[in-house]
Formats: sequence, structure tokens, C-alpha cells
Amino acid sequence: MTTPIASGSAADALAQPAFRRIFAASFLSNSGRWMQSAAQGVLAWELTGSSAFLGLMIFAQLGPLGILSLVGGSLADSSDRRRILLGTQTWQMFWSGVLAVLVIDDHIAPPLFVAIVFITGLGQGLFAPAFTSVLPSLAGHHNLAAAVSLNSTQTNAARVIGPAIGGWLTSLVGFAEVFAINALTYVVVIVALYVTKLPSPSASASTMSDRLFGGFRVARRAHQVGRPLLVMMLFALFCLPFIGQLPAIAELNLGIDPKSGQYGYFYASFGFGALVGALLVGTALVNRPRETVARTTLVGFAAALLWLSTISDITIGYVAIFVVGLFYFVLPTTLNTMWQEHVDETVRGRVAAVWVLSFGGTVPFSNVIAGQIVELTSLRTVLVGGVFAALALSFGARFMTGPVVGEELLTGS
Repeated sequence: MTTPIASGSAADALAQPAFRRIFAASFLSNSGRWMQSAAQGVLAWELTGSSAFLGLMIFAQLGPLGILSLVGGSLADSSDRRRILLGTQTWQMFWSGVLAVLVIDDHIAPPLFVAIVFITGLGQGLFAPAFTSVLPSLAGHHNLAAAVSLNSTQTNAARVIGPAIGGWLTSLVGFAEVFAINALTYVVVIVALYVTKLPSPSASASTMSDRLFGGFRVARRAHQVGRPLLVMMLFALFCLPFIGQLPAIAELNLGIDPKSGQYGYFYASFGFGALVGALLVGTALVNRPRETVARTTLVGFAAALLWLSTISDITIGYVAIFVVGLFYFVLPTTLNTMWQEHVDETVRGRVAAVWVLSFGGTVPFSNVIAGQIVELTSLRTVLVGGVFAALALSFGARFMTGPVVGEELLTGS
């Protein structure tokens, strides 16, 4: 059973100027990204009315994480991290701007829409593992758990603010303005990265195999690292298809127009629940055994998702999606802290790539499959499937403790 080993508080982490600067810039950019993500789902549903197309959109958005995360993790451990982060943020800024221009009349051909979202996501595929490995190091190792919790907190605060603003702006002015504002938020991150000194990579792996697949080798040979990653992958694969179907849930189950401000509030309620969940991990749950938190959260998530699948009243729907979001994000925040506490800086980028892959590499495929299942059966089938999967993980997952590990576990070192 794993227990917290880091002693620094959130205040200690935020006292570090470099961490504080990147943390604040990332919050603004994430708000824009979630604003665009919510608007993309609404536009996709408006264009096609198809659950299968919603699943395809999630694949286009997150698929690049699965394709490029291993390369991004390798680069994070061996190359100029600032150059990687600056380049990928500039890439996403440019293509978000292109999308804004293309939907100026609130319409775009669905195949082109999917293609632009996928191209934009290529930048995130390289950015995510590099950023995941850099941010905790800016706070200092003794503040690692606080830094992980704070990063999850700002991500989910953005998930509250972004969709709420996005839903309001979409109903007020249209999709193009939402996408253009998101493009502008990348400028803030670019400036913050440019003026911040980032830690140099410390890896010395000599083989291409170790540089690309070292994270998998560490995860396989150190169960204290591998088990949290495996649980996250299974959770993403079987329990998270509901995320891509939120516009369908809103319209078909709750009678909400996905283009309305009401949908923005519905999406924001989900994000607010996730924000509360992340805050709980860094505060009330910080001294609780990680394994106990993970198991309890999985049971709570299953109960909340089952509740959501059975209701049709929008007022209750706001509460239900909040509870789903709360339990949903306690789990990845806890699992992220588990593996981060057990790796050193020489392999953090490559293990971070596996972490990103466990989510970004599985959610796209699971959403494509889930969209087809919805078309053939019903939306409730997918939701109830997630319920049973969460319960199975709660009773079947096994976690282990162990020492901090690094490149000594790689065959090429």
C-alpha cells in the first residue's frame, strides 16, 4: 500500500517563481483549450447529430497523444525542453487560428473538421509528456505531491471556467470567436516559457530503444510505477467513453440544446466536480493511503455514473454530472502522484509519456468503439458498461510500494 512521501505544501510549491509563472500561464491556456474542446463537441453534434461522429472527434483530438507521446517523452529526457514546449505551443496556436477562420460562418465540412482537430492535436502529443515531466521539477522534489495536485487543480478549474465561457460565447457570437480566443491564450504560455529557465535533461540512455521505450521498461520492472499506469489505462478504456458522449447525454437524456448556455453550465458542473476532486487529493486526502483512496473512488464513480444514466431532469443532471466529475478526477490525480513519487528525473519524461499514453492513447479508441455501440444499441449501454468496469477495477486492482527508480532499470544503461 503506497503512502505519501513528499512533505511540501501547495504554498511551498507556489512560492517557487518558475513554478508559479508556468502554473498560472498553463491555467489560462487550459481554460481556452477546454473552452474550445466543449465548443468542438457541440459543433460536431450540430453538424451530424451522430454519436459515432462524436467518438471520431475525440479520436482526432486525443489520438495524437497516443501516436506521439513516446517521442515526446524521449525528447523531454534528452533534448532542449524549452524548444519542445515553445514549438508545440506555437503549432497549436496556429492551427487553432486556422480552425477559427474555417468556421467563420459556423459551418465546416465534417471531414475537414476532423482533420484540423487531429493536426492541432499533434502538437499536444509532444507537449503533454514534456510538460508533465517539467512542471513538478520546477517546484522541487520535496514539493512534488503538491505540484501534481496543484496542476490537476488548475486543469480542472480551467475545465469549469472554459466550458462555461465557451457555452456562453458560442450561443452569443459563434464557434469561430471561441476558437480564436483559444488561439490567443497560447501566447501567454509561450511568453512564460520564453522567460523561464527550465531544468536540463539528465538522461544518459545510449540506445534508441531505451529513449523511446524506457518508460515501459521502468513500468514493467517496477510495479510501484507500473500498477498505477495500468489501472489508469483500463479506467480510460472502459469507463471514460461517457466524456465524448456528453453532448448526446445532454440532448437525448436531459433535453438540453448542446449549443445553449445551459449546456455550458452542464459541462462546467462536470469540470467543477473534477476540480473539487483534485483539491481533495491535495488537502483532505493527502495523508490517506493512496490505495484506499483509489478503490473507494472507483466505487463512488460507478455509483455516480449509474445515477447519471437513469435521470432525465436537468436540475438533478447538474448534480449528477458534478458527482461523476468529482470521483472521476480523484482517481487520476491519485494515480499520477503514485508513480511520480517513485521515479527520478532521469526517466520522468519517458514514464510521463506512458502516463499520457494510458489516457490519450486509449480514450480515442474507446470513444470510437463506444460511438458505434451507441448507434447499434443505446447510450445507456455504454454508461452501464463503464459502471461495471469501475467496480471490477475497484476489487481487482493491486498496488505496491517500493523505492525511487531511474535509468538503472534500463537494459541499455
